[in-house]
Amino acid sequence: MEWFSGLARRTGGPILELGCGTGRIAVPIAQDGHHVVGLDHSRAMLERAERRARRVNVDVRWVEADMRAFSLDEAFALIFVALNSFLMLTPDDRWACLARMREHLAPRGRVAIDVFQPDPQRIVGMEGGVVDEWERLDPETGKAVRAFSSSRANVDGVTQRMWYDEIAEDGTVKRITGTTTLHYLYRREAELLFSEAGFQVETLHGDYDGHPADAGSPKLLIVGKRKERGTGRERRTR
Repeated sequence: MEWFSGLARRTGGPILELGCGTGRIAVPIAQDGHHVVGLDHSRAMLERAERRARRVNVDVRWVEADMRAFSLDEAFALIFVALNSFLMLTPDDRWACLARMREHLAPRGRVAIDVFQPDPQRIVGMEGGVVDEWERLDPETGKAVRAFSSSRANVDGVTQRMWYDEIAEDGTVKRITGTTTLHYLYRREAELLFSEAGFQVETLHGDYDGHPADAGSPKLLIVGKRKERGTGRERRTR
């Protein structure tokens, strides 16, 4: 995604993506010539990420680890969590993740978080209805995949059940299901969280076009730098 590519060009490397999944963002950034480390707790995701990197002949270091409790042997100019993955952490686990990010950040480095901001009107409507999300070809198998979701939400978060139907040429369907809970993060909460975790918020935008975030913004795009170490919760461990 261009927002992350722009951050990478601004900071240089090395770059660490937490919750990298199948390498959708890490691999293109590596293609731009940056040294990239992708960290994820899912071995299956990392195997797909490695295949993605091999297809375009780029070298990415893949690490199987928990974003709340990892220790690597290098410091990074940019550490980011993309595509709402930060919302998968409980409020308490966010402190642990931010502490690890702070520990691994180079002195002049930057951290970045990309999440959606909850819309109260949408929350009211999330009561178990099925949503037809998308249909596209899997680039690895060439098979058509169709995704559906069903969500239940309150002001604190949303639990979303996803199922993916993989459709073979003969019409047979293989279904994969999963459930994810996302814990909402609001603008004022984000500002306080980053400050208490030992970061100074440098920019806080509400969309990819660079508009300032407000209570009605669809996204929170947070870029921060490390503050001098204090006595706050940046010292917290799991």
